[in-house]
Amino acid sequence: MAEHTAVLLINHGSRQPHAAVFAEELAGMLRRDEPARTVAISFLELNEPTPGQALRQLVRGGRTNLRVVPLLFSAGYHYRIDVPAALDAVWESHPRIQVRIAAPLLVDSDEELIDALDARLSETTSVATPQPAANADGLVLLAAGSSDHRARAGVAALAYNWGLSHGLPAEVAFCDLRGDEVRTAIALLHARGARRVACGSLFLATGRLLEAGRRAAFEAGAKAVAGPMGMTPALVALIRRRCYEPVAAG
Repeated sequence: MAEHTAVLLINHGSRQPHAAVFAEELAGMLRRDEPARTVAISFLELNEPTPGQALRQLVRGGRTNLRVVPLLFSAGYHYRIDVPAALDAVWESHPRIQVRIAAPLLVDSDEELIDALDARLSETTSVATPQPAANADGLVLLAAGSSDHRARAGVAALAYNWGLSHGLPAEVAFCDLRGDEVRTAIALLHARGARRVACGSLFLATGRLLEAGRRAAFEAGAKAVAGPMGMTPALVALIRRRCYEPVAAG
């Protein structure tokens, strides 16, 4: 019988427990999809196991055909440097394993991510007006920052396309603990005449950055601020696709 490809999910990690809970819930769902397939989780920082630890455990268990799925939106430093470094360390001692790395979540995925943003934002509206764009006249996409200009450009493009899908002006705000970019983005929309600004969250799970960004958004006058994407059907569908779509061997 051919060996099933084992899946290793790589999450960023967080001091708060929500990242680990999300990863466990996601892995459990994937295991229920295909009980014969091994699905493991790992974290780049602040939680364990690390990607290297998880990969070695999979290899010790006889798994040599591996699919690595980084739960990262952009091809920033973590995706370009940290993930390959973890794989290289394992390849040095196990050169015969076959590893394929899935693309970041922002690649070829606007439709799914916009659906996930809309689903979360719709939960902040009333039952009578379930569509997030029905009351909003401006959108802000809250996201984690990156020093990589290409990663930031990818997030900005998603924000633009999100706004375009609703015929609304949209801005991106990269969150930090001060919330300055969030306030600036909302002020820009207010200056353009928007009075009912709604914010979506390009985060998988809640954490310090997102909570700081959400507080800043409400303080700046946002009328609706969505929580993290979590297990929204559209995001889950995207991650499933990353687990099984063809990718080049590493």
